[in-house]
Amino acid sequence: MSKRALEFVETWVWEKMEEQGLPEEGEESPAEEWATECLAAAKQEGIPNGEIAESFDNLAEYIDGEIEEARERGEEEEEDSEDEEEEEEEDEDEEEEDEDEDDDDEDEEDK
Repeated sequence: MSKRALEFVETWVWEKMEEQGLPEEGEESPAEEWATECLAAAKQEGIPNGEIAESFDNLAEYIDGEIEEARERGEEEEEDSEDEEEEEEEDEDEEEEDEDEDDDDEDEEDK
């Protein structure tokens, strides 16, 4: 297994996903096309197709797996972001309630 082939493909796929974005659920996977592009890019970098084939039984299948993982991470990040927003809103509401209580205390002291 070639370390340089692994690193090249992992980096290439990550950069491709960032550049192209992830296909929508149900949309045709770009994995076959990306695998062909990846092999061509590797060849330009001096990494022969055989070296890639030694590291990946099925490059398109690997790319599909990476796309799926990226989707799952994206969904988890969305959920985390929504949870953080809810917590921030709750904190703001609590601060407003505290301010209202402080205002009421000051009004009573003025009497």
